Parts: sequence; structure tokens; C-alpha cells
Amino acid sequence: MFIPFLRRSASIFLCALVLLSGCASLGPKVQGETEAVSWKATDMKLELRPTSNGNRYFYTFNLVVRETRGSTIKFNEIVTTIYQPGVGPWTGTYQGDWPLGPREAFRVPLQSTISCLSTTPNCLGTNVPVPLWRITMTGTDDQARPVKAVMDLSLPADPSPSSDRSSDAVPPIKLR
Repeated sequence: MFIPFLRRSASIFLCALVLLSGCASLGPKVQGETEAVSWKATDMKLELRPTSNGNRYFYTFNLVVRETRGSTIKFNEIVTTIYQPGVGPWTGTYQGDWPLGPREAFRVPLQSTISCLSTTPNCLGTNVPVPLWRITMTGTDDQARPVKAVMDLSLPADPSPSSDRSSDAVPPIKLR
């Protein structure tokens, strides 16, 4: 009688733990690490630009990527996929030569837009659907081993204005 109670209690505890850890991951995710790099979204800004057909929101930010293993990486492809609520995903693939030396960093300026018709009353402030980003960088390290860094971002709905412009000191790269 006591053992089934323990099993049931352990099962309930494990289910609660899984649910709580899942809920914790629903909030914004603005930094992380992969095997070869660390990354952080900075300078997040949501800006309204009214047009004759309604409102257009621009969500801009910088993605600062830093090499963490102590070796040189040469990225040759960056794929950005934006998942916007109510709209299908959009993917951009960029080819180039983006070297990242040991412990060095570069920043990737990124932006998404969403248009809200003037007849949409609930498309203001925190009600603006915030996109989810997946950024995949592939290349090789200085020993010709393949490197793949996948970064999943969930940005805050209404980012607070920040006077911290420390990412300005990090050299930008251009996606072409």
C-alpha cells in the first residue's frame, strides 16, 4: 500500500517537473551557447511606422556571436528563418565569407517587419506578434572540421529602451 503511493507521488512529481521546465522555456530567449560559439541578442527595438494602409512595425536587433573554443572559424553560409504568428515562415539564405578568430566576435544586424491593417484594433504595443528566429551558421574551423551553430531566439514582445550600446564596439557583418 505504501509503495503504490510512492510510485504515484513520484509520477506526479515528475510530471509537474516536466511541465514547469517546459513553461520556463516559453519566455524570451535572447542568449545561448552552441558547441563553438556563444550568442546574444542586443539593442532590441520595436518601432511603429504608420502608413496609409495601416501600421507597420519594425523589430530590429543585433545578434552578437562570439567564438568560444579558441580556434578560428570561417562561416560560409548563414540561414535565417523567421516564424511569424499568422504567417508562414520566411527563410533567407546568405553565402559569404565571415571569419571569426579565437575569442573574437561579430554582430549581425537583423530586422523583421509586420504590417497591421488600420482595421485591426489589437495590433498595438505588446499585442504586436513577435517573430521567432532560427539562425543557422555553417562553416569550418582552422582544422577543416565542419562547424554548425543553430541559434533559436524568442525576443521580448515589447523590449525596454536601453542605453547600452556596447555591441556598437563589435564589428558588424553584412548578409548579402
